Amino acid sequence: MNRRTRILTALSGGVPDRPPIAFDSRPGALDAVLRHYGASDKNALCTIAGIDGFSVWEWNAVMGKYIGPPRIAPDGTKLDFWGNQSQHHYGLAACGTVDELRRHRWLQAADFDFSHVHARALEIKSLDMAVSAGHLGLGYQMHNMLRGNENALFDLFDETWMRTYMERLTAFTLEYIEALLTAGRGEIDVVRADDDIGTMDRLMLSPEMWRKYCKPAWRAAFDAVHLHRAKVWFHSCGHIAPLLDDLVEIGIDCWNPFPQYVKGNGHAWLKRWRRGKIALDGGVDHPSVLVRGTPRQVIDETRRVLDTFAPDGGLLIGPSQVFTEDIPAENIIAFFETALRG
Repeated sequence: MNRRTRILTALSGGVPDRPPIAFDSRPGALDAVLRHYGASDKNALCTIAGIDGFSVWEWNAVMGKYIGPPRIAPDGTKLDFWGNQSQHHYGLAACGTVDELRRHRWLQAADFDFSHVHARALEIKSLDMAVSAGHLGLGYQMHNMLRGNENALFDLFDETWMRTYMERLTAFTLEYIEALLTAGRGEIDVVRADDDIGTMDRLMLSPEMWRKYCKPAWRAAFDAVHLHRAKVWFHSCGHIAPLLDDLVEIGIDCWNPFPQYVKGNGHAWLKRWRRGKIALDGGVDHPSVLVRGTPRQVIDETRRVLDTFAPDGGLLIGPSQVFTEDIPAENIIAFFETALRG
């Protein structure tokens, strides 16, 4: 199999010739690995080492280009198109009332240029890679990003505010994803969605509140993705076991990263539960094994994840977080070489 076919087979729940390797990395985390393989960059690494390198974030991802009005804070700080600067400026910080939400200048699809999307998707396909796009943010993680943690927590108890907020956010998201996927003309394979809503052992909001406010919005967005015959890749790295059945019901196709060290993610249970339901991306223990383990322990952990999930199909093998600068190069190499044996 070529890597595109291998990736799409796994994303569809099938059994490829071996599970594709999926990973992202922090700047500098792969420097020694690149030197080991004699590669100039990550793309060259994939070619030289035969690594699939599936990602929903990097060069194989297409997005609309923001062309709307510049977002600048009163102190002159340049903000993203939401009006955010991580943990310093929040785009909806001033919208404490329903009237303020309604007066807010919400994003529109017209604020983005999609003219490049189709050509870029064809270029990515020509390089033997699945085409990803995104991203969708409709849950509590986005709420935190737009309001800050304290405001977001109190907002949950104002039903009128929450319903107005979710209505406006969902309307933009559906308009944006429809414009993006239409521009892709059927060439976009997978759309990423993110909602970090759990700590290591509990949810940040109750399942009832998530189902009340977030679930209908996610359902509408996932339906829009599926109408364009693309897959939904969903990232949530904390405890979300109480919501997994809900997420499958509303249409996620792949969940990342399913770390066993998070409460509720025992791999023996997860193997029984997920069979035939969703694909999985990730799984190899990042903090205890990749960062602090030996190459032998990395080999054993990677082999364990492969033996547990690969026979059922739908596995993209990767770290339970991105590769970080504190992982020894020999451990990343041990992971790659074990995963390539399938």
